[in-house]
Amino acid sequence: MDALPALIVIAALIGVATLLGVVLRARSTRVAAGCGGDEHDLAVVGAEVTLVQLSSPVCSACVAMRRVGTELAAADSTVAHREIDVVDEPEVARRHSVFTTPTTLVLDREGRVRARLIGAVKAADVRAAVDAARSELSAVTA
Repeated sequence: MDALPALIVIAALIGVATLLGVVLRARSTRVAAGCGGDEHDLAVVGAEVTLVQLSSPVCSACVAMRRVGTELAAADSTVAHREIDVVDEPEVARRHSVFTTPTTLVLDREGRVRARLIGAVKAADVRAAVDAARSELSAVTA
């Protein structure tokens, strides 16, 4: 076999594998808005928006989301972050059909689920979900 066709096949295989990896990664992190549900018992009293991170002990992506949530809460006093271990509280995971950790619920002041973030989501996407939850709350109260 000539070297040039072999190199072309190898380059094509690498390209296909890279494309498949990008597609799979994009599908594994999602932001869903308007999820409904009432979780007033999970909302932090006094916070306009609560990020409820559902994690598991063996979740490596949970560390990244924990960092995003705590940094956002530290930078904005109206945002609270709390983490729930789905092993310790399986009922919460069952209520929200959590099959992937981390899953982060964005709750408004009233405890309504305004967004559901699945996987390690970028900080900008978390901020956008928080802002959307805040604007939905002000639209309802206006």
